[in-house]
Amino acid sequence: MISEYSDGELRSKFKLALLLSAVGDSLGWPQEFAWKKRSKPVKTFLEWKKLVGGKWWGYEDTINPGDYSDDTQLTLSVARSINTSGGFVPEYFAYLELPLWMNYERGGGRSIKTAARNILKRKSQWFSNFYRTNRVKYENAGANGAAMRNLPIALVNMNNERRFIIDTFKNSIITHGHPRAIIGSILIGGAQMYFLKHEKIELDSFRDYIYRLLQSSIKIARGDENIAIWLTHQNNNSVYERTYENTIKEAQYFMDHMEKYLPKEDEQYYRFTKALDRNFKGSGVSTAICAIYLALKYIETPENALFRAANMVGSDTDTIASFVGSLIGAFDNDVLSSRRVRHLIFSLQDKNYFKDIGKFLWEITFGSPDFIEEGTIDKTEAFLKIMAWEIGLHEMFWDALEEGNMVVHPTLGKGTIQNKTIKELRRDNYIAKIIKINFNMGQTAYFHSRVSTEGLVQESISEEIEKTLS
Repeated sequence: MISEYSDGELRSKFKLALLLSAVGDSLGWPQEFAWKKRSKPVKTFLEWKKLVGGKWWGYEDTINPGDYSDDTQLTLSVARSINTSGGFVPEYFAYLELPLWMNYERGGGRSIKTAARNILKRKSQWFSNFYRTNRVKYENAGANGAAMRNLPIALVNMNNERRFIIDTFKNSIITHGHPRAIIGSILIGGAQMYFLKHEKIELDSFRDYIYRLLQSSIKIARGDENIAIWLTHQNNNSVYERTYENTIKEAQYFMDHMEKYLPKEDEQYYRFTKALDRNFKGSGVSTAICAIYLALKYIETPENALFRAANMVGSDTDTIASFVGSLIGAFDNDVLSSRRVRHLIFSLQDKNYFKDIGKFLWEITFGSPDFIEEGTIDKTEAFLKIMAWEIGLHEMFWDALEEGNMVVHPTLGKGTIQNKTIKELRRDNYIAKIIKINFNMGQTAYFHSRVSTEGLVQESISEEIEKTLS
């Protein structure tokens, strides 16, 4: 039965889904790199050190309690790529948000960083970003990098399943080509929409809803002109749609067996879905399914679902905990009755910005947003904006801009430099610089680059953009 929630209740659910998604990400992020379970489960944010780069380029980055990873950074990027009609604008995300994210990413995976750099090439479009390197290939990218950022699309489409499927496809195929990435996005997004709309979760009804979304997805997506072009390319190079159908069967198989695993230890279901298998633990399907399992199992004690996801060492802890957080936030405002959950939200980096984003997305869905839509953007216009920003980026790393100085970013707006940190590298004639900027809109970003003694900013993308523009 679909609830008739008050406007205030739904607005609160939008905010909570985003806040607890980020909370789960922050809780689970340090656990992703643990090699054994802690003596006591982690139920609060930690300060920890993360190694960035390899032997010669590596340095330690300090992650403060409540800081979030690339999962949440890109969720915010997707939210900013939704227009006032509720539609996802793939050009804005692919040509502006994604390339700029490389300057301040924290914890980004190989596939998504490769996709972000490949989109800079002249021939690459958002629906034809077919990258291939010795270590990663677009058609094999089936991890959860697309699903992890799809929450804003699910929120604004809670009453528009057709647009949800089309925009989920658009969001996914910018960076990931394997059906597992797309189906994982539909799985978790469909669950987020269902949890938003229902006062009680009935497993059979929930499964029927998810199966209907999955089985209709490729037919609906084919109705979009650009996705149809993408599908034609995929089918010319592989048996793509057959693989897509087999992946749906895989997801349904996991869902069909979920009920018998609910009374058992959580680890058993993780193993059944291969979420603890090193080769599959980041699968878009496995991570989404395990998050749904935990949210359903601990529906009466939702904070337990969050903590169990964050502490399942050997799995993709930050992503699964982020998914769980989004589901329990979308379902139940009473989760705030937990003092521990309230404390986590209070300690979260940029917590007020998540509330603002939730309010904006709710206004898009149900009312009149109080901001002006910029509309779409073409690749040349986007890249010219990035080139203008690159001047300020170089000035920061050349120390022409100091703490307290203001910068203007193409997507994050005005911000103030808070502090600058230097890290030594083993490679001669290079250091790493990290510059923390607080943006007026409410997001905090840590811009980083290796910089040579001659002033070469290693992470600059200006050369690639110049080639494309020329």
